Amino acid sequence: MTEPSKETILIVEDDPAIRHMLRDSLAIDGFRVIESDSAERGFQLFVTREPDLVVLDVQLPDGSGFDVCRKIRASSGKSKTPIMMLTAQGHLESKITGLSAGADQYLVKPVHPLEFMQWVKALLRRVEFESGGGTKLVLGELTLMVETREAWFESMPLSRLTPKEFELLHYLVKHRDRVVSRKEILSKLWKTVAVDHTVDTHVRNLRKKLPTVISDRIQNVRGRGFHYFYD
Repeated sequence: MTEPSKETILIVEDDPAIRHMLRDSLAIDGFRVIESDSAERGFQLFVTREPDLVVLDVQLPDGSGFDVCRKIRASSGKSKTPIMMLTAQGHLESKITGLSAGADQYLVKPVHPLEFMQWVKALLRRVEFESGGGTKLVLGELTLMVETREAWFESMPLSRLTPKEFELLHYLVKHRDRVVSRKEILSKLWKTVAVDHTVDTHVRNLRKKLPTVISDRIQNVRGRGFHYFYD
């Protein structure tokens, strides 16, 4: 197994001081960073490098960040990439324009590096969770590499999980917003109407192989099923 790599962030910002601050904040956390100081180059980088998140200024020397945002949303393949608009234009009309163009967040300069980083991580968590069937799902310190069925806890691989245990963990995490019944789990993962204790046995074995902090989140809701609790 190889450790899952950090996401790539595209910064489109013409102010060198702000761009460097954003780059340094991201680099400290291990993110890969690509940069542009123009709208045209920024969109080209988006198309060719396929970043996981875009930080986009509104006033660029060769065009509007709003237009770049609209082009990204109109493009195929990566049109759901989260976009954070970071601009000095704090009036309501500008915010509405940015959000209407497809931005996921609109922050007004100056922004504190800690606030910026929290929003970056929140947007990445959301898109990774919502993409459930994609290649990677990240929730806090737990990372699930869906296609290869690899699980990680804080950069350490959980290599003892069987394929079915991984599927069970993935399903519970993916549907953490609700209680999942035993019959639903049997239907989705086993494609059968087997007896309920099949699920209980696998949940019990799964818990034994997980770090305590993760195992404790899988809770048995009496008479209803299982719930992965994560605040």
